[in-house]
Amino acid sequence: MTNASVAILEGNTFVVSDRRGDVEGSPAETHGLFVDDTRFLSRWVLTVDGRRPTVLSTDDIEYFEAQFFLAPSTGTVYVDAVLSLMRKRTVARGFLETVAVSNHSAKPMDIEIRIEADADFADLFEVKDALTKKGTAYRRVEDDRLVLG
Repeated sequence: MTNASVAILEGNTFVVSDRRGDVEGSPAETHGLFVDDTRFLSRWVLTVDGRRPTVLSTDDIEYFEAQFFLAPSTGTVYVDAVLSLMRKRTVARGFLETVAVSNHSAKPMDIEIRIEADADFADLFEVKDALTKKGTAYRRVEDDRLVLG
């Protein structure tokens, strides 16, 4: 996996991720969902049955939209998986990501798809200059929602 990034933007909103579509923001990596110079998502990582899928290809559809074509890792150099995934991400009028899963076998399958999310609410200076974040972050689950603050 290369360190190449995929960036999409609309106005003052932009997302920078790896070629898989994952966001792993850190002081060393400026990935994230940014709105008005604040990083609202510093982590957005997709797993299938606990493992990160392999990148097949990416497609920049528009400046504000991208697609990521993935397959679960098979443990070999050949990608002959019976599943494939497509992540479609848009930042026009908000952040929207859809994940489509295709089963290429004749048998039904049970799989677990997870997205790990986090926010550090760092401003661009804190991200670019690795400055210590001011304030305290919190996370909680309310009903069927994840609340990051």
